[in-house]
Amino acid sequence: VSTTDGCYAVRQGTRRESSMEVEYRAGRLAHAAGIAPDIFLYDADRALMVLEFIPGEHRTHLSHEAIISLAHALRKLHVIPYRDANLPHIDLHHLIEIDQPEIIEAFATVERFPDQLALCHHDLTPRNILWNHDEPTLIDFEFAGIGDVCFDLAAVCVEFAFDGEAESIFLATSFRRWDFSPAGAGWKPRLPRGRESDLKREDSVCPSKKLVAYKVLYRALRRQWFARHGIDQIP
Repeated sequence: VSTTDGCYAVRQGTRRESSMEVEYRAGRLAHAAGIAPDIFLYDADRALMVLEFIPGEHRTHLSHEAIISLAHALRKLHVIPYRDANLPHIDLHHLIEIDQPEIIEAFATVERFPDQLALCHHDLTPRNILWNHDEPTLIDFEFAGIGDVCFDLAAVCVEFAFDGEAESIFLATSFRRWDFSPAGAGWKPRLPRGRESDLKREDSVCPSKKLVAYKVLYRALRRQWFARHGIDQIP
């Protein structure tokens, strides 16, 4: 919407959409972290939201600099304190309806690793990232919630079809060698005593086996979404 005071983005949903409340809460946190538009108005009764208009473009291919910038933006998202934000925990078991051997195997692989919980976007398609030069802004937080950091990373790797080098740069920037804390309290992944984990055998905060498994789960959700909307050709 263009006015004499400037441009605004207006989102209109339905009163039954609980996702808009989630989008509002997560979006406010992300804006405070400097990675999302400001939200000027949220009217739950009218399911209406007025946001800062961010000029930019969508990209399907990222330069070296853009990959690093996106990784930094996701680090900012994933370290936001979320415990008092009243956001839903995302359970992929309830979301993925496809019951195939590769899906079962992917879940089994993920469960061998400790959860690395953080505020995640959960819908990091090129349509939900605006670029101004090489600086990204994340938009549309309707599927945001508490989930495993590696899901967001896997989604980006799949959506932008990263090759080995691009993926290595993205992951190395997303996770530094020292521990990080989603709640700002020196978090470190741990398993219950006596339980083995592949994490001990791989020098990475997001081990390759876990990342590959989340790629499988993300692709399954992607296929499911397009099928549900009657789209046969997945872009």
